[in-house]
Amino acid sequence: MKTRPLLAVLFALIMVAFGGTAPAAAAPAEGTFTDLGPAVTSLTVMEGTYGRCPGGSDCVYAVVAGDNTLLNIIEVRTRELIKTVALPGASGGWGATTASDGSIYIGSYNNGRLYRYEPQADRMTDLGQPIPGEGLLYHLVPGPDGVIYGGTYPNAHLFSYSPTAGVVDFGRMDPEQNYVRSVAYDHDHGYLFAGIGAKAALVRVDLATGERKNVLPESLSGYAFVYDLDYVGGRLLVKVHNGPDIKLAVLDPVSGEQLPIIDESTGQTVDRVPIVSRGTAPLAPDGRSVYYTAASGGLWVYDVETSHTRPIMIGGAPAVVDGAGIGFGWLPAADDPSRQVLYGLAGNYGGRAFTFDPQGPALEKYALPFEPVPVDLSQVYAGADGDGKVYASAYINGDLGVYDPGTESLTQFPRLGQVEGWAWHEGKLYIGTYPNGNLLEYDPKSPWGNGNPRQLASLAAEHEQNRPTAMAAAAGKLYAGTTPDYGEHGGALTVVDLASGDYVVHRHIVQDQTVSSIALLGGVLFGGTSIAGGGGTDPIATEAKIFTADPATGEKTGEFAPVPGAYSINSLIIGPDGNLWGLADGTLFVLDPESHEVLSTTKIFDGNAGETDGDLVIVGGEYVYGHSASRLFRIDPISKQATIIHQGGTRRLTVDPRGELYLLHDGDGTNINRLLRYRPAPDSCPGSDLRASVFAGAVDSQVANRYTDDGCTLNDLIKDDQDWTSHGRFVAHVTSVTRRLDRAGVITSAEAEALVAAAGRSEIGRS
Repeated sequence: MKTRPLLAVLFALIMVAFGGTAPAAAAPAEGTFTDLGPAVTSLTVMEGTYGRCPGGSDCVYAVVAGDNTLLNIIEVRTRELIKTVALPGASGGWGATTASDGSIYIGSYNNGRLYRYEPQADRMTDLGQPIPGEGLLYHLVPGPDGVIYGGTYPNAHLFSYSPTAGVVDFGRMDPEQNYVRSVAYDHDHGYLFAGIGAKAALVRVDLATGERKNVLPESLSGYAFVYDLDYVGGRLLVKVHNGPDIKLAVLDPVSGEQLPIIDESTGQTVDRVPIVSRGTAPLAPDGRSVYYTAASGGLWVYDVETSHTRPIMIGGAPAVVDGAGIGFGWLPAADDPSRQVLYGLAGNYGGRAFTFDPQGPALEKYALPFEPVPVDLSQVYAGADGDGKVYASAYINGDLGVYDPGTESLTQFPRLGQVEGWAWHEGKLYIGTYPNGNLLEYDPKSPWGNGNPRQLASLAAEHEQNRPTAMAAAAGKLYAGTTPDYGEHGGALTVVDLASGDYVVHRHIVQDQTVSSIALLGGVLFGGTSIAGGGGTDPIATEAKIFTADPATGEKTGEFAPVPGAYSINSLIIGPDGNLWGLADGTLFVLDPESHEVLSTTKIFDGNAGETDGDLVIVGGEYVYGHSASRLFRIDPISKQATIIHQGGTRRLTVDPRGELYLLHDGDGTNINRLLRYRPAPDSCPGSDLRASVFAGAVDSQVANRYTDDGCTLNDLIKDDQDWTSHGRFVAHVTSVTRRLDRAGVITSAEAEALVAAAGRSEIGRS
């Protein structure tokens, strides 16, 4: 391809000087879209609750997250799926509870609606958004007289609902934080508690007086979330969460005093202990025991009378369930209705469950027949130097779908983690996952599992980085740009030496900003930033930056703002002209990598699309395609004008080695869980001549180069790089071509004359 960045710049300056305008971009020939269907089908359960079945026996109710998510109703003793009930428009349910009147309530995301299922009537009612505009309902708990309480995101409301009073909005619980992540009702004192994030707080609301007070002890204030709450046996059990640091503390609900815990496994008195379950089980029939799961799914019990906690042992070994407890209930034993046993769901992703009989003690583990559904997708990636396959990651669930275009087959790998960024290097796929900020290396030539992928680094615990959203690799180095953890500001650039495994983290490489894109060009690492902080924060910085760094060390060498006031620079690539191309919100910019001069900007749409929603790719070394804010567009590499190809219901963009584009889309539904392929129309002139003006040999015609509708540029059609047997034949060819283009309206008559004149002055075909 003959690309001349300097000539392009000079021509642009000439056009401005003479009052000219850039040529209009020819509309690209239409390509072909193909819906490849759901990429990952899975079973993701965030919460469960126990209640009566439609027929009167005991059932577990749980939502399987995914496309138009399903409420599954399973009889706990026969372990049979009684029925499923669709929740149209919902992606999943973090909240599930059984009200005192026996009604089952589900709180959904991303539509933020409350659903009520009445088992006796076998009736589901969509109650709408309890708080208009809130997209996510979190923890739901029962109160008296059929009332339930819940919390919301993104404006941290606390609310109640009852069939008689409807919705009562207690208002925003924190003026700055976004999450009411957990709720507890204290029936002894008439208190309602709201667990706040992304900077932990615990708001107590006196339902009689309306008084509010933050009662979180100072010792717990450094956490990001009060993630779960339970009022049990006169104690408030508080689960705090900050990345991998997850602990259970016990408070006096009236004084707010943190109570000591005696850990019988160590004999020590501590102020908090590890926990992994979604809160705790209800108080046991003995009136003192509270069960929960700790590390590795071990079942533990806390005694509210003695403040002792200990692991449950059976036959001298720990009683271990299959993961975190995500739903508990005390129900009559199958063989003796007079005796209560603990039922629970475990592990989120496999439909696992257990029954624990304290009198044995005895533990039974089993799977329940939840109905899998297509699951929302977060990322898709192929990579021109990859293995030719297309990788799609499931949102939250973390399963990986791998599509092989050659065989048109789909393979699914389990539990990688929610992917935020990827990069190919020397035949290996490097992957960044949430929530622990893990950097992984996957070798597609080796079987999945048993250390493949292998972990290179984990950035959450020590460096407070949880989403590796921007990744690149070159010369034995892996580069990862990350967002900080919830409630934090200051992303990082991490450089991993792939040979030694050593890595260095440059936090706040641009102060208080996130690293959202990376490109390497001319021995320099270029990084684009977003002013966003971690989840639940407001920006401190005012405009996104480009920074430069030494690829060997990651040390910053400079920074500047290419698009004033931009929220985020979501993508950086080496453009077809050899310059640096970037996407800042809805603006395309082209940057000289040496002078850092912005050569051009193109407004594609107004507003911003968030800190990670933007992709640019190159097809055939020539065409630039982009995606942002649910728009797929093509950029004319000469004029830099954009043409919208598709709008609505899409996310992300990648290109495979064949030049085919892949996006995630909703299939004209609600949830983005399908793989969409776009195959561009055939190009009649691959590797086009992209010089800014049209040349005949060394003679510049001063006519602006442009595309025609078949993928050829004017320079391609002149064919001055061919061997011509005579000068006259070349001039005749140019004359014929320009007449046709003039008649078609591609060029003007004056431009046709200028092209023929340039051909005549050229040395093409002269002996």
